[in-house]
Amino acid sequence: MNNYFGIGIDAKISLDFHNKREEHPEKCRSRAKNYMWYGVLGSKEWLQKTYKNLEQRVQLECDGQRIPLPSLQGIVILNIPSFMGGTNFWGGRKEEDCFLEQSFDDKVLEVVAVFGSVQMAASRLINLQHHRIAQCQSIQITILGDEGVPIQVDGEAWVQPPGIIRIIHKNRMQMLCRN
Repeated sequence: MNNYFGIGIDAKISLDFHNKREEHPEKCRSRAKNYMWYGVLGSKEWLQKTYKNLEQRVQLECDGQRIPLPSLQGIVILNIPSFMGGTNFWGGRKEEDCFLEQSFDDKVLEVVAVFGSVQMAASRLINLQHHRIAQCQSIQITILGDEGVPIQVDGEAWVQPPGIIRIIHKNRMQMLCRN
């Protein structure tokens, strides 16, 4: 992972879009069409709520501590302050906040809850303060049960079978950024 990791609803929508693009590449030839398809697939997911109660299908540990999860449909882990085409999903620092400001060079990962596709769509339109779960340097996600769960790493999605996923800092990449 360089930028972000998602499990649950965001990965499901990303995987559905990938499959749609593979099946009908002519329908996904422009940014506007792609946004439209993400909207259609997100609306479908809003109605079906495939990953309602994801907290019952996964366990999360941050820096070796088990983290109790709220009722959610997805978890996003960020290494940069940009997600879903430029949305700052972590948000800025607030005075009453116990979390540090996000930085891409601090070896700290930010963990955010996703409650549904409406929250994700609203993030594109307004600057929401999302439900922050944790900041940590190592993450372990255990997928429970017999069924796989969609995950995505830097936009590439697949269904991950039950097991353990560990995310830790390995090395650094050079980044270009605007001033």
